[in-house]
Order: sequence, then C-alpha cells, then structure tokens
Amino acid sequence: MDKTVQKIPFLRISAALIAGILLGSVFHFDPILLLGVLVLALGILSWINYRYRFQLAISFGAGVHVIFVVIGMLVYGMYNREPVFQNDGKFSATVLEIVQEKPNSYGSVLKLNAFFRNDSVLPVHEKIMVWFAKTDKAKNLEPGETILFSESPQRIKNRNNPYEFDYKTYLERKKIYRQVYLPADSWIKTDLQPTFSFSIVAEKIRMYLLGIYRQQNLGEKELEVLSALTLGYKRGLDPETKRIFASAGAMHVLAVSGLHVGIVFLVLSFVFGILKKQKTGRFIFVLLVVMALWGFAFITGLSPSVKRAATMFTFVVVGQNLKRQYNIYNTLAASAFFLLLVNPNNLFEAGFQLSYAAVFGIIFLQPRFEKIIRFESKIIRWFWSLLTVSVAAQIATFPFSVFYFGQFPSYFWISNLLVIPAAFLLIPLGMALLVFSWVPFLPFFIVGVIEFVLWFVIHFLEMIENMPLSVIELSFSGWELAFVFGIFISIFLFIETRSKLYFKGALICFFLFVTVSLIFKTTGLFRKELIVYNYPEQTVVHLVSGKRNYIVSEEIIQERGIAANLVKNTVRKLRLDPPVYLLSGQTYSDSIVYLKNDLLLFNNRVIWLSGEKRWVPDQRILADIIIGPYTRNDVKRIHFQGNTIVSTRKFWENETPEKHDIFYLCKKGAFREKW
Repeated sequence: MDKTVQKIPFLRISAALIAGILLGSVFHFDPILLLGVLVLALGILSWINYRYRFQLAISFGAGVHVIFVVIGMLVYGMYNREPVFQNDGKFSATVLEIVQEKPNSYGSVLKLNAFFRNDSVLPVHEKIMVWFAKTDKAKNLEPGETILFSESPQRIKNRNNPYEFDYKTYLERKKIYRQVYLPADSWIKTDLQPTFSFSIVAEKIRMYLLGIYRQQNLGEKELEVLSALTLGYKRGLDPETKRIFASAGAMHVLAVSGLHVGIVFLVLSFVFGILKKQKTGRFIFVLLVVMALWGFAFITGLSPSVKRAATMFTFVVVGQNLKRQYNIYNTLAASAFFLLLVNPNNLFEAGFQLSYAAVFGIIFLQPRFEKIIRFESKIIRWFWSLLTVSVAAQIATFPFSVFYFGQFPSYFWISNLLVIPAAFLLIPLGMALLVFSWVPFLPFFIVGVIEFVLWFVIHFLEMIENMPLSVIELSFSGWELAFVFGIFISIFLFIETRSKLYFKGALICFFLFVTVSLIFKTTGLFRKELIVYNYPEQTVVHLVSGKRNYIVSEEIIQERGIAANLVKNTVRKLRLDPPVYLLSGQTYSDSIVYLKNDLLLFNNRVIWLSGEKRWVPDQRILADIIIGPYTRNDVKRIHFQGNTIVSTRKFWENETPEKHDIFYLCKKGAFREKW
C-alpha cells in the first residue's frame, strides 16, 4: 500500500490542500499570519534539506504537507474575499449570460464595471443576479452589451426553510452576493464596448449556435435536449423533461460534463490515433486533442463542469503521451490539485465531487467488473462493457447522489444502455448539423435522425420512469454519510491490498452506520414538531408526531410546486410517512389532530390559523400559537392571549409591541417549534 501511495505524490499534496481549504472555510485566519507561517515553514524545510539525514525524512514530509495546508487556507481566504458593495448611485454593467425567460421576468448575470455618484467614478468588480421586467428591450439583450441603471442591488437571502437548498451559499461560491430587479424604465442600453472576456465571447458563440439549431425544424422538446447535450444550454429545459431523465437515472446526459468531453476525447482518439505511432505525430496528436477539447468547452459556454472535465482530460492525454512512467490516479489528482488551486470553491460543488468519484469508479471498479464474465461476441462484449461502466460510476457516486438529491434511480443500468450510445450518436450529429447547416438538403436528413433518436430515448425513459420503484427515496445524515464513506474507502483498500485490516475497518464503519441510523430512527419516534414554512403565496403548516405528519394549507398544494418540494424535503430528511394533506377551513379529527374552522389542536397545543382572507374578529383568543398576516396594529386591536404570534405577511415591520414578539416569516425564515 505504501508503494502505491508513493506512486501518487499529487494525491498526498492534494489531500493537504483540501484540508487547508476545509479549515479556511470553517475558521477565519489572518492572511498576514498565514503568510508568516508559510515563510517560516519554507525556512525550516530549507534548513532540513540543507542538513538532510534519513532521520529527518518524516519531518521533511510533514513540513511539505503543512505548507500545502497553509496554501489551501490562503487560497480559500483570498478567493472568497467579498467585494466592496456600492449603493445609492448609478452603475455601468455588462451582460454576461444569455437572457433567460422566467414566468414574470427575464434573468441574467451582470458584471458591474463602474459606479457613479455625484462627480465621482469608482471602478467596481462584482457579479450580480439581475431580473428584468418583461419587455422586448430586455428580451433582446445579448452577452457583452452594457447597460446603465440606478437601482441599488440587495443582498441575496434564503427563505430559511428546513432542508431547503442553500441558494445563497451556492451563489456566494460563484462570487455572486447581490441581486437587483430592474423595471422597464429604470435602465438603458448603451453603445459602450466592454473589455475583452473569454466567457462573454464563448456565450456569444453559444448564442449564435443556438440560433442555428432554432432555424432547423426541430420539435420543441428535441431542441431543448439537443441544446443541452451539445452546447450545455440547460436553461431552456422543461421541468417535465428534467424529471423524466432524473427519475430514469439519465440526468447526467443533459449536464455537459465528463461524459460529453469523454465522448469527444474518444472520437478524437479514434480519428487521430494513427498519429501516435511517431514521435512528432504524438506531439501533434496531443496538440489537436487538447485544442479540440477546449474548443468544445468554449462553445458550451465555458461552464465550470466542462472546464473541470476539459482540464481532467487535458492532464490525461498529456500524461498518456509522455515518454515516462504514467499513473492515471496521479494524473487525476494533479488535475484536481490544479482546479482547486485556481478555484478552491470547486471542492464544495456537487458536480466536482460527482465527476471525480465517477471517474475513480470507472478506473478502479470497471476493469474488475468486466473480468467477471467473458463474452466471445464483440457486440455483447461492448454492451457488457457499457453496463459495467455505468454500474461502476453509479456505485462510486452513490453516497453523493443520496446525500445531495435524496433519491436513487433503480433502473439506471437499463437507461444507460440506451442513453450513452444515443449520446455517442447525437453529439457528433449535433456538431455536424452546426457545421453543415448551410449545405442544401443535408440538414434535413440530420434533423430527421436526431428527432427519431431523441423521440425514442424520451419515450424509453418515460417507460422506465413508470416502472415500479423506479426511484427509491433515500437520505443520509452527515454522520451516516461519513460512515458510508468509511465503508466504501475500506472496501476499495481491501480490494487493492487484500489486507484484513481494511476488511475489519469496513465492518466497524458498517456497525457505526447501523448504530447511528437506529439512534436517528428511535429518536424520531418521539419527535413532536410544528413547522410554518416561509412561503409567501399561502400559509403552509407542517405538523410532525413521530413518523406521522400532517400538512395544513389554505389551498390545495400542487404536486410539483414549490410548496410540495418544501414538504418533500422535510419528509425525506426526517424519514416520515407520507403526509396527510388538509385544508385549514375543513373539519378533520383523529388521535393526534383536531381541525375545525381554523382552530387546530395538536399534541396539547392550541393553534389559531388566520388566512389572508379570514381575519380574526375583535374578541379574546386563547391559543398557544397564532398564525396569520398580523402587524403591531392588529395586536393592539385584538386581545391576543398567545405565547407566539407568527406573521405570514410578505413584508415585516421594524417595531413590535413590548408585550408581543411577532415572528415574521419573511424576516427570520420558517418557524419551528419542538416539544
């Protein structure tokens, strides 16, 4: 095992860098102090190297790791420094992304260039989210164009609902901290030329290529899927299409990343592989492949996932063609080290973790799976290889998939047998359509093949989605995820070394996993909790008693709406039974809940529900919790006798009466009370 690790030096320094990034994300360190520690460590290492002895080898190795830990902390702190926020003036900004249509607005990302106040002009370096009022002026904006506006951007905030996606942190790791809404008359487009930017040029090229696709007679759904497959443009995807692909375990096909770059790499290796037979030809091969990989990344908008994959395959192709000993694990670790050094926030991206886990699974597990059964037929052997690749990648990514998405597609191995070969066909066809769109009649035949393949793929995935238990709902807590990782790593090490120590480690981690799961399940049986979600459209109350739970709302909750997702997140994370859905105006009773005329009795709690249209009359109300659109004036007017007042108003007030502390959902997020 020690010899194996020695052959992967980048794995060790990458681990040290990752440790530093994690420390930097948890604790705040003074950069001056870190620089001092770094200089001191370098000085000590230089002294050890000058007076090198065998006894000092461990000290030297430890010092090297300390240096990379400090570098990780420094890189994280410097990369995540917040920009200086300007307000109450006029901004000049460049449009960075293709404008995306939303139900009530157009969305994009702006790069603030300058800030004007009185006679002063200050340079600004900040990216913000922007929402334009729906007008043709906003719809026709293109990446690279400059606008002027005077609205002050606001800090992005979460609704703070339980187990909801942390959108604020997600954007902050992309260095976006604020957002602004621009009415039609609050901004103007200028003729100013922005400074050169690769990302803007890439976005313009992608916009042009999307225009070529739109000129063809592709169906709407086929256009959306083809644009996602070949150009990485997922913003136009219909939610229904996303759901079908996700439920069938084929969502990775729609997210341009390692699979797509890998297909391009394999096609290029097949076409130009003959060049590798000569020394000069090998150099030309590497140059062509690297240029083509990054050209593909360029036309797909230089998204982070594609840049990661292109970087990974660049390291692989260079490493494979150097005339020296080559280790694929070291190459992968080197690419990860480089990506984290450039952008330490990659470490926290689910895509980054899934990409490297999938590649590791394919490299480590797939060859072992493929050797289990030998087939004489080349066609059967090819499908068997495809199946083992899919299974290996799914096993390696299993912990991440369950932790982040809370579900596991049961029939991924069936869907991938079709969608991966389809991707091998559709990506070259899509590129051919872009290149030969000007040739008479040829695009007609290409479009016909593309539409037939996509029609067949979508209907096949719909069939898989409708199969019994197509999606298994699963959830890991943080501790459970840690022990699952322990099980996986121990098993992988056991497979590699056949050491009983690692087998015992896997058993210990499995025992701890089961113990933690049982503790979680047992404590959940005694859980009593009330949740009022921060959902401005209507009041949604979640009552939890053990595994049984109830949803009380003013209106029927749509199956695939935002409110339904809030409920599903809580049910999945707390591992509850399917909820009972109730309307606040109806009458219902069982051994746990009594509901009648907005009065709710639940586990010795009296709860008064006052919807937006059902104001409480001027009378004395006896309740433990009062929920409704109340303000301080309402509290003065009505004789409340309640422990807690939860306000569902869309806007909160700065002042509240001394005797009553109003909990504003829109200010503090979801209200939760456990007992």
